[in-house]
Amino acid sequence: MKRAASREGRVLVTKDSDFTNSFFVRREPPRLLLVSTGNITNDELEALFSACLPSIVHAFGSADFLELDRNGVTVRA
Repeated sequence: MKRAASREGRVLVTKDSDFTNSFFVRREPPRLLLVSTGNITNDELEALFSACLPSIVHAFGSADFLELDRNGVTVRA
């Protein structure tokens, strides 16, 4: 997934914090959205993404690593 995201210029979206280490050590994937919501229903997750999508798109204009939690979006790097 990391290689495909790098090759295709995509953002890797994950709940797996292992990608955080890879991002900071090797800058792989080049853009990362870490979802840190804990247990959440699919409907709640969809609503959160819908509400935060404009902020996510805007933040990726100047950042490479974002974290999405129940409170919204945080720029990490």
